[in-house]
Amino acid sequence: MQVLMTKNNNMKRLLLFIITSALLVSCEYLDPRPIQDLTTDELLSNAQYGEGLLTAAYRNLSTSYDVNSDLYTDNAVPATPGGNRLALGNWTVQNNPIGAWDTWYASIRYLNTYLRDCKNLLFSVADPVLNETLQKNRRGEAFYLRAWYQWQLLQTYGGYPEGATEAMGYPIVTRVLETDDNLDLPRNTYTECVDQITADLDSAIALLPLKYNGTLSWNNLTNRGRAEGLAAMALKARVYLFAASPAYGPSTPELWQRAAKAAYDAIVATGGNLSLVAYGNFNTGSNFDYIWIQPNTTSNAREYAYYPPSKYGRGEVNPSQNLVDEFPLKDGYPPALSPLYNAATPYANLDGRFTRFLFFNGDVYNGTTIETFTGGKDAPEGLSLQGTRTGYYLKKLTSANVRLTPGDITTDNNFTVYLGKTELYLNFIEAANEAYGPSDAVLGFSAYTIMTRIRRRAGIDSNTATSGYQDAYLDSQVALGKDAFRTLVHNQRRLELSFEGFRFWDIRRLNLPLDHSVKGVRITNNEGVFSYEYTDVENHTFADYMRYIPVPYNQTLVMRNLKQNAGW
Repeated sequence: MQVLMTKNNNMKRLLLFIITSALLVSCEYLDPRPIQDLTTDELLSNAQYGEGLLTAAYRNLSTSYDVNSDLYTDNAVPATPGGNRLALGNWTVQNNPIGAWDTWYASIRYLNTYLRDCKNLLFSVADPVLNETLQKNRRGEAFYLRAWYQWQLLQTYGGYPEGATEAMGYPIVTRVLETDDNLDLPRNTYTECVDQITADLDSAIALLPLKYNGTLSWNNLTNRGRAEGLAAMALKARVYLFAASPAYGPSTPELWQRAAKAAYDAIVATGGNLSLVAYGNFNTGSNFDYIWIQPNTTSNAREYAYYPPSKYGRGEVNPSQNLVDEFPLKDGYPPALSPLYNAATPYANLDGRFTRFLFFNGDVYNGTTIETFTGGKDAPEGLSLQGTRTGYYLKKLTSANVRLTPGDITTDNNFTVYLGKTELYLNFIEAANEAYGPSDAVLGFSAYTIMTRIRRRAGIDSNTATSGYQDAYLDSQVALGKDAFRTLVHNQRRLELSFEGFRFWDIRRLNLPLDHSVKGVRITNNEGVFSYEYTDVENHTFADYMRYIPVPYNQTLVMRNLKQNAGW
């Protein structure tokens, strides 16, 4: 393990470099001596320097959604044919693009060093209470971030080595390793990794404020982006959900109950069973359904990447007809069962998520009509020779406030949601259904109750009267029991979390089929009357062993005890 095998002298140089590069902006606080003359102990005794370890760990967080992982599923294809080599069968242990082993372990080392050496950082001489509070908070952040990076390792590399009967995770490292330690570490079991991650999260919960909604400098909204107690609770629910999933061992009622309870506790901490904020601009920082986010930046990079050609974007991601077919109608029924569906006008009356998540033929957006019909501006050989391969472009994650029109280019807030209430609600719904069924409210509310929050926000209502609300299809699935409701749960999770980096992992943890025929639509315009032909665009081919991601090949060459997942 390269990052774990750092020599002592190299570690000291690296530590000095990290601290000084991260905190050189605070030069007014520097000791009069040149910084290269300060010892490591002197550096780590001052918050201005020691906190650089936390800064380095924060800096290693991914700053974008894992949209590319949806391209490996039946949710979308890239705009360039042949550009999806992984999903087209050309996935090997040597060219695996998934995961960041070295970066995640480097972050864990920074955090282990912080937890060992920075217990008594001096944050304030004048205010002992503030000093103690910040010591506690920053320590809580270190526990949380260590749990986060360990979770990245577990989600990515968890699997079964050849001959193993128990799922394995990653080598657990909770202290600073030195050169005289045994560095050829084996993988811990999946269960041991879950226990370690949740222990760190419990430590974080005990130390951190639940939310940054106070009035003081250390607990107000300017701290948003730092780890908080609610984020630790939400992450714990996610970790337990995966641990209960069938790809990692027997999917027992007790594991689902544990996952449901963790999600329930987090929902209560958010304020309880409340409606979700209505869909709007995905980059609105005042939306506090977003639990843990990357701090705002100002950008239009996503719009350039995803907007269609008529909006001056590159249209890099083309959502699939497979995904479109998952959207229910406004009455909540799937197209095959809804009287609102008309094959001649297939986009009419779909629930509100469809128009908010995708660009489609006839969509009017910021004064421009999207044309994906043959010969249209957004079709192949229209404004772009490439155009869309599926008939659709990605709208979700972008901002309606951004214009890319030459001479009138604008920007908007841009950030990434790491943890949010929508996922948390869906985690509870899935776990509670598996543990207790759809309508049992043994924990205080049921999976069914929280599902109504998801579907009402989408604009679903099957009541044609002027008042009152009804979701008849949801009620019918609840009446059919756990299995029917499970199918609906998976459908709603796929829609709500599309392009946020979930579908790839959900397919794997739930043992769903890996291979897909990704479909699109070819639209013909006959004097304003459109006809639709549904076609195969791309066939994804995965061997069974590709359910589990390979441990980095270079690590297995230098660590003989690090067993590779079977098949790789």
